[in-house]
Amino acid sequence: MIGEAILNIQQQLQFAGNFRNEVAQHGDHLIKTFKKSFFPTFNVDDLLKMLSEHIVADCISSHLFTSDELGELKADPIYLAFHNLLQFLEQKDAFNEAIHQLKEKIDVLLDNGTDRNELYTQLMGREEGEELPDYFNGMFKSLMKKHLNNAGQHAQYLYPSFTLPPFLDNEAKSNTIVCYDLLVYYWCAVVISESKRSYGNSLSFVDIQPKGQTHFEFTEEDSNLDKLINLNREPVQIVFGTIQQMSLGNRSAHKEWTNKVKKAFSGDQKRNPVSYWLLWAKKRLGNNGILVIRGDHSLAAAPEYKFWRDKVTEVCHRVYIQAHQYSQQLVYCFIFDKENDFDGVYYAPSYLEDFSEISQDSGDWITLSSEEYTKFLCMYSQKEKSIFQQAVSPIQLKNKSWVTDFNKKQLVSKVADLQKESSKTVAQAVLPDNKKEFEEAYLKVYQKPFVKKWVYLSEEDTKAWTNAHSFGLDKEQPVLCIGSNAATGFDIISTNAPVLSDFFDRKHQVTLLPLKMYKEDASFDDNVSDWALQRFKQYYIPRLPEAGKKSTVASLKGLLIYEIGLISKHTQRLPVLHKFTQKIEGIIEKEDNELDLIQVQLQALQNKMLQLYRGATEKKSMLSAINSSISNLSNEIKDLEKIQIERTLKESELTKENIFFYCLAILNHPTYQNDYQKELVAMPPRIPLLNDFWKWVKIGKKVYASSIQLMNEEVNLEVIGEDEYEKGKDIKLNNTQYLRNADLLYHQMHWGNTDLKELIIQQYKERKPLNRSLRKYFKEEISNINLIELVKNLETQSQLQQVLEEVMPEELFENKKPVLKLRKRS
Repeated sequence: MIGEAILNIQQQLQFAGNFRNEVAQHGDHLIKTFKKSFFPTFNVDDLLKMLSEHIVADCISSHLFTSDELGELKADPIYLAFHNLLQFLEQKDAFNEAIHQLKEKIDVLLDNGTDRNELYTQLMGREEGEELPDYFNGMFKSLMKKHLNNAGQHAQYLYPSFTLPPFLDNEAKSNTIVCYDLLVYYWCAVVISESKRSYGNSLSFVDIQPKGQTHFEFTEEDSNLDKLINLNREPVQIVFGTIQQMSLGNRSAHKEWTNKVKKAFSGDQKRNPVSYWLLWAKKRLGNNGILVIRGDHSLAAAPEYKFWRDKVTEVCHRVYIQAHQYSQQLVYCFIFDKENDFDGVYYAPSYLEDFSEISQDSGDWITLSSEEYTKFLCMYSQKEKSIFQQAVSPIQLKNKSWVTDFNKKQLVSKVADLQKESSKTVAQAVLPDNKKEFEEAYLKVYQKPFVKKWVYLSEEDTKAWTNAHSFGLDKEQPVLCIGSNAATGFDIISTNAPVLSDFFDRKHQVTLLPLKMYKEDASFDDNVSDWALQRFKQYYIPRLPEAGKKSTVASLKGLLIYEIGLISKHTQRLPVLHKFTQKIEGIIEKEDNELDLIQVQLQALQNKMLQLYRGATEKKSMLSAINSSISNLSNEIKDLEKIQIERTLKESELTKENIFFYCLAILNHPTYQNDYQKELVAMPPRIPLLNDFWKWVKIGKKVYASSIQLMNEEVNLEVIGEDEYEKGKDIKLNNTQYLRNADLLYHQMHWGNTDLKELIIQQYKERKPLNRSLRKYFKEEISNINLIELVKNLETQSQLQQVLEEVMPEELFENKKPVLKLRKRS
């Protein structure tokens, strides 16, 4: 019932009227605060959900308490923050219908004599497995959801709070109750004084932090517990911890807990910060709680933490470990339950997959998976070692709103109009006024992602770009263009020329990573770092066949001893042949000798044998046996030489240029793009080291070559007028233009979250100039789309999508392990 009311108001706020824009405008300070306090992707939609909870919680509070009792609540800074935001919204009466049934239900229950505490408990009860609010779960949402859904009919209520342990508390040793649920908080605001309430993470919640910060602790006998939970279920408290907050704690309390950690984890010389959380959580949460903390993978895999892991299995009941594919950090979830012995460790490679039970034969938690966390390299960062050393910015053009256009004739006309309107002299104009000089002005066509536009650059712009130590305008320069945007998602484009900044939205994060960094004198430096090259070699060279390392006796010693022994049995009575056998035996004694020496002696032995005994029937058995042994050894030596040649070739292909194309291939894989977008959506991404480097290099080179080559192919699409339009067959561009032969396009064309066909069409529509002096020349009803470039790019991207589908393997990560469903919690 209460969930329906909240959902109805959410829909009103999101889709009705202008509520969304008003909340975004007047609640900007709250969004910034919650981004810092909860999780970095908090946006206006999350604020709308919280506002809907405020409306319902306010309605319930007003029905359960008198005006005098509500005085404390209405003076509370949290309540005021949402109440003031609600005052900016017009047509607030629209929410009354959404909570009408809820009001009636409350009135009926109160009229029947239902106690307020009991009524509140009924209203707070969530259905089993019901999803908790996004802003509460944050990055741990899926982990908790899995825990609830797999618990079945025995699901225990997740009490929506987190508590700060005393070693983090800035003001006292006792515990702080911190509610993330407005309904719970508003109840506390009435029954608990302001000085004992808190909301959000008090260490970082700065904009609307409550004044008071004293504390209280719930116990099993405390009547407050009945008011905050469903009486039919035990409460499961979730504690979120961060290692980084250790330095912010209360010093005296921290010292006390340091002594406890030293005593309990006596063999842990590193003083692991998670140990503080574990001991505190065990004491605070008792037999029914969950500790969630983020830490490095070394806690689960490094040998120096083996004693620590053994001790943890004595402290808690079960451990869940959840990885983020493109991060070095893990999420550890510790389940406390005194009634059961340690149950085990469960691991998930990402939040998209279920948990598998981990074998602890070696004392490591993620023995089989720990290698994954040394296989992700940062593409570009100023804070850590990365594959690329430098990134460049897109070209910035002066007055780009009119210097750049989709159509050359329109651009010429607009520039001429601007010069007539402007009081500037011809010398100061961007382009010469003389038409002849105008046509001869420095002109280049720059390839932008998915869009090719005419761009006029002055000599000054060209020099500035070259002097910026980027890549040369006159050289083909492979560049990775990586972007991230809320509307279009994650995107990757390969190009061979400078990229213009006006293509990207203002909120679009862009990183351009060229293969080389050109200087003013046309010389260049490799942009792929020496560290990355060494890291790739360290990872891939040991994975090449050992047999190809060197062609020496040591690599085939066992086979050599066996086969030469067989040959020796036949030659020992024939001194003329046995001398060759003895030479081979002498060579075998030294493992560093080359196999070529043995091959020479084998060939000499075979030639001499055939010279003396060819056709001799009495020696037929000997000839057959020796030839068989020589053939076996020769074949093995040749195979070894092939492996050695292949190994040498593969080692030589571990170059900076191939690392560039390897990254290009990985970034273009649909699975990578989908997972990356859902995981961290932070620039730049991390690149996994997959098993077959050389396969992905070939794919990357093919994708790059195809994307560049397609720009020069013939256009098969056709733009027609309204009189030739056939409904259901042609695509409408605007009121006068239609696209023929659209069936030639690849059926699924997407750039991030956006349909690529629509995006390209929108990009090629003539837009109203930002310059006021040019706006009067713009008429939307007669604006055209640049036909040639539009259809060219539509077809190019369609063909490129087909290339990606053809060359990309279906799976990105090989050797997936069997998945084990999370067991029910008893």
